[in-house]
Amino acid sequence: MKFDAAAVATETIKAWDYDSEEYTNQNVTMITVKPGSSVTVTGDSMFTLSELTEDGYGEDYMGAEIKTGAVDDIFTNFPAGALFVVEYGKTYIKLGGVDEQPTAPAQPTAPTQPTAPAQPEQPAAPVAAGSYTVKKGDTYGTIALNNYGTYGVWSELYKANKGVKLTEGATLVLPETLGKVARINAPAAASGETLYTVKAGDTLGAIAKATYGDVMKYKTIFERNADRLVNANTIYEGQVIVLPVK
Repeated sequence: MKFDAAAVATETIKAWDYDSEEYTNQNVTMITVKPGSSVTVTGDSMFTLSELTEDGYGEDYMGAEIKTGAVDDIFTNFPAGALFVVEYGKTYIKLGGVDEQPTAPAQPTAPTQPTAPAQPEQPAAPVAAGSYTVKKGDTYGTIALNNYGTYGVWSELYKANKGVKLTEGATLVLPETLGKVARINAPAAASGETLYTVKAGDTLGAIAKATYGDVMKYKTIFERNADRLVNANTIYEGQVIVLPVK
């Protein structure tokens, strides 16, 4: 990954340490970018966002994708000061603010004529929504994936829940639609079926071989999960699927 017009320095931050399970001072490489910068991404571009709490930078709880091109779209979703984790305890990306330029004092303007009071707007009809109870290890990305079929609406889900931290047991609102993407039914296992969370490197064939002893059973798994899988060759880490009865 390469940032243009980015500052790189070593900083000491207080962040959550997963080994000691406490906040510790960590010397990290900090890449500070500002609006107008551009980035060239090589390899994986999925990162997590670290939340600043009273104790320091807390647990990383949502996925974020940074793509090749201008970084301005990152600032659309996150404020200056937001910290992205590239390598735990080693490398972070910080969103810097725009350098403020002094502005000339405003010139007085002529008084305007009073206008008729605006009519109150009619409230929009509420969007029907479901709910979701956060489980250990959840991110906004995986929750979006399992309830909308795509990682791509995680930021809309984040906004809909006003940035609620994903602590185990917390409740999220799941709108019926996020942008143009409709909510899908959460994966549910019938009698004799089991739920399986996809791991890095999994394929339907490998899951079928390990579960049923027959790699060709991948077709059965795909058909059972056709409501959430685009094709039999595309599954994602953190995606929950239903394994049919053996």
